[in-house]
Amino acid sequence: MKKTILLIITLAISFAFVSPKNSYKKDGKKTYSVSVLDGGGKDLTVKKACTLCHQPEKKVVGPSFKDIATKYNGDATKILNFLEGKTNPIVLPEEFQYMKPVMKQLERSTKEEREAIAKYIASLK
Repeated sequence: MKKTILLIITLAISFAFVSPKNSYKKDGKKTYSVSVLDGGGKDLTVKKACTLCHQPEKKVVGPSFKDIATKYNGDATKILNFLEGKTNPIVLPEEFQYMKPVMKQLERSTKEEREAIAKYIASLK
């Protein structure tokens, strides 16, 4: 019961912090934020509220990013496929139902942002 309440609170907070605007237009061209250009996946995990449930080294609500990287064998492409909803989770699949609403928020992210997040997570193996 405590876990369910914590998850509901976490999801509510995450929706408050996730912004659909991830880039801006300059001279008619789409320009991405500096963090994306720098491959700033670590910063994006905070911006996209991933860190409400995941931390780099320790399990919080969900597994640590390091555990995820290990399960995916450091393969950023496989992690990206999961983040884009192309594959099912291989880390704690029985708990994925709780993560689905937050994962929907990643659909508002750009491909470059999802790639940066996947590369950052994979780098922690």
